[in-house]
Amino acid sequence: MDSSSRPAERPHAGRVLSWHKMIVCILLALLAVAGIARVLAPGYIHRAINRRLSHIPGYAGHVGDVELQLWRGAYRIDNINIVKSNGKVREPFFTARTVDFSIAWGEMLKKKFVSSIYVTDGRLIFLRGPTDETSQLTADHRWQDVISDVFPIHITHLEIKGGVIRFVDTTREPRVDIGIEHIDVVATGLRNRPSRRAEVFPATIDISGRSIGNGELRLNAKLEPLADQPHFKLALELRKVSLPALNDLLRAYVGIDVSQGQFDVFGQMAMQKGHFEGYLKPFLDHVDFRNHDDASRKLGARIRKDALVSVIKLFRNNDTQQLATRIPFSGDAQSMDVRTLRTIMNGLHHGFVAALPQSFEGTTHPDAAESELPPMPPAVSGPVSAAKPQP
Repeated sequence: MDSSSRPAERPHAGRVLSWHKMIVCILLALLAVAGIARVLAPGYIHRAINRRLSHIPGYAGHVGDVELQLWRGAYRIDNINIVKSNGKVREPFFTARTVDFSIAWGEMLKKKFVSSIYVTDGRLIFLRGPTDETSQLTADHRWQDVISDVFPIHITHLEIKGGVIRFVDTTREPRVDIGIEHIDVVATGLRNRPSRRAEVFPATIDISGRSIGNGELRLNAKLEPLADQPHFKLALELRKVSLPALNDLLRAYVGIDVSQGQFDVFGQMAMQKGHFEGYLKPFLDHVDFRNHDDASRKLGARIRKDALVSVIKLFRNNDTQQLATRIPFSGDAQSMDVRTLRTIMNGLHHGFVAALPQSFEGTTHPDAAESELPPMPPAVSGPVSAAKPQP
């Protein structure tokens, strides 16, 4: 065959081959950069976070390790520990086994660059000591700057598993140490204002946990996070608290203790345009104050105890053997009004007329907290299960 009749394909094939090589080289370079970043970035982030935590006003912080997961746009912080920097408080202010911070890819499809955060075994401890140096009760507004630096993207979804909140008061005798354990939190829509659906409350928070005395705690809140003034409604229930487990608390603050009894409380609250309204309904069930050490008590303590026993017997409902009342309250950011007379009248009505229902009323919505909060699910025996995020 004449060489002039053969197609001129080799130069084109060479160009195609060179483009393929270029693409492969670019991909290899990107993989190399990603690999180097994967190796070096965690150390850099670890040092940056520790450096920033060391500047918390009055506190010092440290993280154990940082794991970067580029494929899902996330990093995980292990073993966070924040303590009072003066060294006079033995209890850490905040600890967590892991904090996982990740990009919410589903929200990015909606053109919203936000994040999700998952906290495992977070512990928050408030402590009251005889001096400011031995107390840790509040954190000033400069903490917000630190949190914004460590977690620089708006959080729209938050989950906490196995949390603990404790309050310790060393100024009382006996020492008070109470708290909520096994806390599970699911919060959604924290930074999103509804765009297509005209929702009054775009964010929800569900909390469950176990109190001292093995009480079952549940809280459900709905809120508008981006409102100019706080706009929310919430419902709280704490059930089946064993009163003898609260004896240290009762001795420290009231000067009495109990040998048996159970405590339950229901409450609702709503706030709009700077004004809030709500109520609490506490129930004391089958309370008994008989103790073996009554004879050794001081006269004042015995008088207080006898007076309380008389009041409970007088106001207790004979059918339910419960002491209960409804405590209405209202106010604004500067003050709160608890309607004492109405509280007493509600207690009398429960004792002598009709027992108060151990449930929510669905009657709390000041100003424009429009729809009522749906009843929370009934309490169940056994461990409190984690709340599930809303679909």
